[in-house]
Amino acid sequence: MKLFTIGEAAEIVGVSPSTLRFWEREGLVSPQRTSGGARRFTWEQVKRLKKIKELKARGSGAYGIKKILKEDISSPAVESLSLGDKIRRLRQRKAMTLQDFSEKTGLSIAFLSQVERGRANLSVANLRKIADALGVNTIYFFEGGPSTRKLIKVGERKSLPTDFRGVRMELLAEGATSMEPHIFYIEPGAGSEEAYSHQGEEFIFVLEGKLEIWLDEIEHYILEPGDTLYFSSSSKHRWRNPTKNMTVVLWVNTPPTF
Repeated sequence: MKLFTIGEAAEIVGVSPSTLRFWEREGLVSPQRTSGGARRFTWEQVKRLKKIKELKARGSGAYGIKKILKEDISSPAVESLSLGDKIRRLRQRKAMTLQDFSEKTGLSIAFLSQVERGRANLSVANLRKIADALGVNTIYFFEGGPSTRKLIKVGERKSLPTDFRGVRMELLAEGATSMEPHIFYIEPGAGSEEAYSHQGEEFIFVLEGKLEIWLDEIEHYILEPGDTLYFSSSSKHRWRNPTKNMTVVLWVNTPPTF
């Protein structure tokens, strides 16, 4: 049986290898591994990847794609999509009605109701509004419970339980830290959508692709691999991936206020 390397599979599908790694993290595909850990894709998996690409182009998120492809929705990758439940439980714990929630976030009641039922995709900026209204940081919404691990293996990182319109974040440190380091995986054309701000300072290091960022709608930067940017989080910032390939960014906030 012919097996394809990640480079070969990516070329056939018409995406970058980093995009395939991102889809694997979303639980959309599970390639075989060689004894050395290299990914290998069967032809059936390559055909599946082509279908995923088509569905992504139509705006489908990971959960929707899994349903379309008739995945077992009880799998761990889908079970982790409990963001709406977390938001609803925390809102109710604070005795906050949807009307109150709407007023605090500036988002409509209908939209927030859809979010709580897992039927709407949030942007990163809207997640920030929700976290502010509920009095928490976005770390609250990451998968898994509290931990004080010093060492985090690459396959053990906590992540937000869904992709945010093409943006996925993984947490690189746990516990009562002074810094909040993440890896951001940003699909082509995806980004924060709106500007947001909060307390603290931020450091960005681009690992792959390009990142376009605006500060207070005055400063405008395009970062390439190896470029860094340091700025005050109080500056309203919005950002996007302006390319046709995946962008991967090391993003650090201090203190943990994102």
